[in-house]
Amino acid sequence: MPLLSVKGLRTHFHTEHGVVKAVDGVSFDLEPGEILGLVGESGSGKSVTNLSILRLVEHPGVNAGGEILFEGQDILKMDPSTIRSLRGHRIAMIFQDPMTSLNPTLRVGRQITEVLELHLKMSSKASRKRAIELLEKVGIPGPAERIDQYPHELSGGMRQRVVIAMALACEPTLLLADEPTTALDVTIQAQILELIQKLAKETGTAVVLVTHDLGVVAGVADKVAVMYGGRIVEKAPVVELYQNPQHPYTQGLLASVPRLDTRGALVPIPGMPPNLANMGPGCAFAPRCPLASESCATYPEWQGSPTHGVACWRPGSPS
Repeated sequence: MPLLSVKGLRTHFHTEHGVVKAVDGVSFDLEPGEILGLVGESGSGKSVTNLSILRLVEHPGVNAGGEILFEGQDILKMDPSTIRSLRGHRIAMIFQDPMTSLNPTLRVGRQITEVLELHLKMSSKASRKRAIELLEKVGIPGPAERIDQYPHELSGGMRQRVVIAMALACEPTLLLADEPTTALDVTIQAQILELIQKLAKETGTAVVLVTHDLGVVAGVADKVAVMYGGRIVEKAPVVELYQNPQHPYTQGLLASVPRLDTRGALVPIPGMPPNLANMGPGCAFAPRCPLASESCATYPEWQGSPTHGVACWRPGSPS
């Protein structure tokens, strides 16, 4: 049984402009110790997928269907006390914006020790020692002094590392990471990604990694799910996806990334992402797709192998 099994997840936002189908039928499985990279342009539904797993989507967002099975239990059917006991303990999340993730009135150390005392029942002395170790592990210099500072006294990169330390504190079974290294320089970025990989390998923590950086995915993830218009359009093991992308959108993403082994101008994807409040019945990528045909007016059936699937009528290399 997979650690996490998302089946037909739908998260919709009811707005004055219509129903925004931010997540519209997303399905994937995640085994213990696996790292899944969720990639795609802004607005494709990656972050809302992660928020939906922890039931953190706020009004006007609602769950419009599907299942989120964590260790065989449907998170969407859990009572509030049960889901609260999972958050920060068995399932942790690294949020993209540290400014809104940290309480500006509490010292950063207290925001870490609180998690340890609540979920692991540590004493204040033991939790403080553990918090200093976590701050050192995520690359914060002088952790014994930084632990007593407030968020506004830290740089943006340091605040992001505090958020990561909070998420890793209880060594969660499932880690949801939303652009975890956005605010970090490349040296610290590599250190954090190595830490996440080590956590997955040594403790069996499964990771859903949301990122725009295809280079990060190539170096860290075991498998990749490419999202567009609130749906997953291609899923595959990371090496296979990079060597043999099947969906025109995946091919476009890879063609727009700089490479050391090729020269020449990058090839951008033409057009703009779709309006999620006005989605038609067909393939959302069709207006931007060089291979679009009349059949794309109907949403394509999922095809391919169990390990490498794609939602496209004409998968394969561009003609």
